Amino acid sequence: MAAAVPASAPASAPQSMPRVEISGTPETDESNRRRQNAAMSIYGREELDRQGDIDVTDVLKRLPGVSMDGGAPRLRGLGGGYTKVLINGEDAPPGFSLDTLAPGDVERIEVVKGATAEFPGVAGTINIVLREPPKSRSREWRGGLNFRAVQPGGSQAFQWGDRIGGFSYVVPVSVARSAQGTEYLSDRISRTPAGEVQEQEISGKDVGRSGNGQIAPRMQWKFSELDTLTAGAFLQHNESRSHSQREFTTLQGTPWLTAGDGSQSEGESDISRVNAQWQRKFKEGGKFELKASWQDTERTTLGHYESRRSDGSRPVVRDSRTEFEESRTLVGARWNQPVGEAHTLVAGIDVESRQRDELRRVWDYGIERLDSATGIPFAADIQQTAVFMQDEWTLTERLSMLPGVRVQEVRTRSGDGSGPINNVARTTSPVLHLNYRFDPKGRDQIRAALTRSFKLPDLNSLVARYVLNGNYERNETNTPIAADRAGNPLLKPELSTGLDLAYEHYPSAGGVFSVGMFYRRIDGLTRQRISLEDNPAPGVVDVPRWVSRPVNLARATSVGLELEVKGRGEDWLPMFFARGRESGLQLRAAFNLYRSRVEQVEGPDNRLEAQPPWLANMGFDWRIPSHAAWTVGASLVMQPGYRTIQTDRQIARRSAVRNMDAFISWRMDRMTQVRLGVSNILAADNVNASSVTDLDGFSAGSSTRRNTLRAINASWVLRF
Repeated sequence: MAAAVPASAPASAPQSMPRVEISGTPETDESNRRRQNAAMSIYGREELDRQGDIDVTDVLKRLPGVSMDGGAPRLRGLGGGYTKVLINGEDAPPGFSLDTLAPGDVERIEVVKGATAEFPGVAGTINIVLREPPKSRSREWRGGLNFRAVQPGGSQAFQWGDRIGGFSYVVPVSVARSAQGTEYLSDRISRTPAGEVQEQEISGKDVGRSGNGQIAPRMQWKFSELDTLTAGAFLQHNESRSHSQREFTTLQGTPWLTAGDGSQSEGESDISRVNAQWQRKFKEGGKFELKASWQDTERTTLGHYESRRSDGSRPVVRDSRTEFEESRTLVGARWNQPVGEAHTLVAGIDVESRQRDELRRVWDYGIERLDSATGIPFAADIQQTAVFMQDEWTLTERLSMLPGVRVQEVRTRSGDGSGPINNVARTTSPVLHLNYRFDPKGRDQIRAALTRSFKLPDLNSLVARYVLNGNYERNETNTPIAADRAGNPLLKPELSTGLDLAYEHYPSAGGVFSVGMFYRRIDGLTRQRISLEDNPAPGVVDVPRWVSRPVNLARATSVGLELEVKGRGEDWLPMFFARGRESGLQLRAAFNLYRSRVEQVEGPDNRLEAQPPWLANMGFDWRIPSHAAWTVGASLVMQPGYRTIQTDRQIARRSAVRNMDAFISWRMDRMTQVRLGVSNILAADNVNASSVTDLDGFSAGSSTRRNTLRAINASWVLRF
């Protein structure tokens, strides 16, 4: 018999669900840096967007430990070639200028201090990663106006990205135009072959205009949880026009016949790159990557030059055409495999092939010249193979190790009609990085590294082509300050032994404090040496000539101290802020002290090329608490003037750098932002000088004072 159910049985009370909260700490540049086994800093969209810069070089000059030299970034004050500059992990195209890249086209900038098995830069590596496919729909339009000199410039950029199932893509398109002009005053002192001392004052003006457009689509197919294919392209077209005018005044000696000259040039270049990468993940935790890329660079430059005498005649009318093309093919593989709980093995191989063709033609009064490097085709073939392996070894939850080794071979074959030139360079580079965390979260840690790295000679240094100095005819002896140029096919790689040590502290509220030191010993240092040669180029010149050639000169050492502070104003300067209140002020500062010595050159200024005694960088961003949509900021970069004794005959001098930028930003809503910035506010003149001592002690030299330009830039970002 069934039990009776009361007719008025009460309904059960509703059950409330327990509240679940999911929280996490957002990724920041500092948290990414803290997790790296090697010393690497990552600068993302916040840094790239901060001041609405005109181009990427304006961003790089504010980064800690980065200095700019002729538009190229340098780490630790070391000159060209010691810092590797990569675009999406591959060498930048020949002749590629970073000022053609807008910050809006870049996803992030990775700065690796020192050498690793994968990135063997002596001073380090700067890897610029272009925009990547988004995780959700993304539309962005960026516009900019700027004025440096001559006429206004501007840029427009549009990025369209989306994800459809397992397929995602981004298509960044940008165009830009710019103009600049500078004036300069030079003083040059030299001596004629007859022994008469001459001094001239040269006043000049350079004006340049340029424009570029680029598209860099990137796509990703996620076929499954294990297989992903990524493909991309980079297409850039550049156009430039420039003209220069000079006036000569004789201050000492027989007046020069040339009273002035002028030149015009125009050029076009195209860079094309396509790449693909397939990644396969393994269920047990490893992954395998296979990549391939093809790149082609073409450049054509037309020039016209005329000199003018005081009577109005034109002793020289010269036209030129330079054609350059280089194609590059690269295939590579990466294998990442965990071994137990303590090891992760990483191995890779890259095989690269490059072919270069150059031809420079010159016509004087319509008659083509055929001498030295003029009118003679040049071709080169470069084959490079690199294999590396490293082990990410976790000894304890606080101590980790990154041993590795890189083996590389480069074969260069070139010829310019005078005979083939073959050069083979082989290097083996072991590295060891240590990381000790005082606590499991790594808020306090010590990094140490012992590395062996190298700097390969560039192609222009290897090629033995002889280039005459146009100020002196081939049948007369030139002067040291107007030396001919030639390469050296016997050049060997510079080998560097490095030691790095740093302490890092990451406050819980964000930011970083870092203090470190580095040491580099460079064997086989390459320097340009000017010397008087009796028979430098048989069949080209018939008299002794002063010639500048690269040589493996000596051993050099460099040491440095690096200090970096970044974070909230109330954390680093609490005495100036009320307790418990957020100031909205972000501070950053870096100071780098450098000392170097070339052993075979007498001091006291026998330093490495382009390495200043010190470099300082400081700045702030203030999000105004009472007007949270507004942010103001400024930065200041400083380095002292210094001189460098290059060889027993050559001295170079550089003036101090004082570069200040400022900006104001208004975030109208979460989708719209406007910025106004001023670059190079102080606009200090730039002074460079060089001198060369003759055999009898006479010193020839030149000094140039060039004005620098302020730039005003306005930019706006609209996301939809």
